[in-house]
Amino acid sequence: MNMRPEESQQTYLELLQKRLDVQAVLMLPDFPSREGTYYLIVAKQPEIDGTIRRVLFQDQSIMEQWISMWQLEKGTIYGLDEKLAHMLARAEILIDKADYMRQIKQRLLRITDSLQKKLICREYSHLVLFFHEAKEWLQQGLTLDAYHAFVQALHAWARLIAYEMGEHPQAALWVQVKRLDSSVYRLYEELSMNAETLEKRIELLVLAIEFAVTSRMKESVRYLMELMETKVGPWRLQELMNHPAVQAADIQIPSLIDKMVQRSFIQEVVCAGSEAGEQETCFILLG
Repeated sequence: MNMRPEESQQTYLELLQKRLDVQAVLMLPDFPSREGTYYLIVAKQPEIDGTIRRVLFQDQSIMEQWISMWQLEKGTIYGLDEKLAHMLARAEILIDKADYMRQIKQRLLRITDSLQKKLICREYSHLVLFFHEAKEWLQQGLTLDAYHAFVQALHAWARLIAYEMGEHPQAALWVQVKRLDSSVYRLYEELSMNAETLEKRIELLVLAIEFAVTSRMKESVRYLMELMETKVGPWRLQELMNHPAVQAADIQIPSLIDKMVQRSFIQEVVCAGSEAGEQETCFILLG
């Protein structure tokens, strides 16, 4: 005799409740384009992080997405993936051992000053990187590649705006940006839907993004400048790129360094290289 869906779900949850490796279970009540029930399962082991399974339990279709406690804790420091953050925000907590999930959700929703600086620096570095790529493609006459890079640059700009306003970027990012900064929303609209030729649409973006990159630089690179202050003397490029705080935050160092040199935030100096007689360009923070 087949069990009713609610009975099957209860049995499934009871099994998860007994598992020592499971810390919490959440359910997405209206996950789009999926049959059955979608569960987010918070595990204690980091190695299971990101695992997605579709299972059939007592004739009921179930989708499982596993997240580790380590990933969530990391998200409170460096920010969480936007799609996952959106899912967690609307998911219903069904199992919550030691009240962990309720507390971690509150921490994930907060943007501390230190986290805000880090996230702003990350998105700004992506904006600079994609804008540089877009201009390179334009110079080579590769309009479609330039268009793709400009779209990525605008998305980085949109996320940057959200973080500047103390908000996490939402899944419906451009609805959010329309509310926060309608001028940037209009740029995205012009690029996507204007009746002009693609070349003309791209031309409209160059000056606007160039101005954004220039005017936002001082505040946007504050995180990196404060990191450079922790060391007396020059930094090697690879040393900055390999710094754990930079890698964890996904900050694109080479694109930032060039801009910071141009604006005299940092200065190029010559350091001894790893080989005898070799010299290397290093960077020192200017007061």
